[in-house]
Amino acid sequence: MSTVHQQHVGSAQSPQSTNATPADVAAASAKRIQERTSRISLLSTSLGTAGVGGAWDSAVATLDAPQVVSDVLFAMSGLIWILLLVQYLGRGGWRFRHISHDLHHPQLGFAFAYIPIIGMLAAGHFSRLDLTSARWVYAVSAALTVAVAARLLAHWVTGGLRSTPLHPGYLLPLSSGPFIASSVASSLLWPHAAASFFAVGVLYWLAFGTVILVNLVHSASDLPAVARPTLSVLIVPPATGGLAWVAAHRGMVDQMTYGFLGLLIFTILITLFLLPQLRQPNFHQGIWVFLFPAAASSNFLIRWVHGADVPNWHFITWALVTLVSAALLVLAAATLKVTLRERNLKR
Repeated sequence: MSTVHQQHVGSAQSPQSTNATPADVAAASAKRIQERTSRISLLSTSLGTAGVGGAWDSAVATLDAPQVVSDVLFAMSGLIWILLLVQYLGRGGWRFRHISHDLHHPQLGFAFAYIPIIGMLAAGHFSRLDLTSARWVYAVSAALTVAVAARLLAHWVTGGLRSTPLHPGYLLPLSSGPFIASSVASSLLWPHAAASFFAVGVLYWLAFGTVILVNLVHSASDLPAVARPTLSVLIVPPATGGLAWVAAHRGMVDQMTYGFLGLLIFTILITLFLLPQLRQPNFHQGIWVFLFPAAASSNFLIRWVHGADVPNWHFITWALVTLVSAALLVLAAATLKVTLRERNLKR
């Protein structure tokens, strides 16, 4: 049966057997690439879910919130992660040339960082069950994070993005990934690794973040509408950097923590003023990009209000986890609605 299927696929793709024109072949190839790379970009759903789970983890640590909520969220994130990776591999993603091509995709290449970042977050969450296994998963995921970031940066600095408007999504592998690696390393009791990753995150946040901001100031109008939700990713570096610092200092709030807080609040204000430009005419799954910045910010604020003993910090913590959980439910409901509508249209 599989042989017949392969023969059918081979004949369908043969230009000679179908009299396909070069334009038809190019269009079919572009469609296959889009279907494959879309699986990687959809990992923002898994990352956002894990981010909300991380916020609940902080609520568990600070006010004894129910652990089962974060466990369920990380389990959901893991299932989405596995499903999308299987779909990606099933569409040819296991081939090295396809991976290399997709990694250099001008709009979506940065999304490959989702894969190891989600792995690190899951390792940190479930480390209470088996520290040794969590450390192995973290080590592999952290190594992949470094490899993806280094390969992307090497491609970009040699002209790989000359014709593509830069957007803050590119900060995810270069600064947010190392900050997350630092935070998880602290939870796994690897302080030296945490310090190393923190330094990488700071350097490339300052360096590449400056390049992106300058580019946005001069050519923000060139950014495609569908990519504008990535502007919310500006929030992620100060949030994840602050979390990494707090984790390294066992929850203590000091002057550096307030520095990250100031950067986060200022960046949130910028994003709020950008909301008219971030609005999308129709719901699409790229809107999930908003969730992780919101969850990471809430996570850091939960740690700060507790460590600084802010008045009514219990209420603030519950309000923050409620808001990001509600955002997750709204996005999930909207995604389900759109998916059902598309299936009905196909029928």
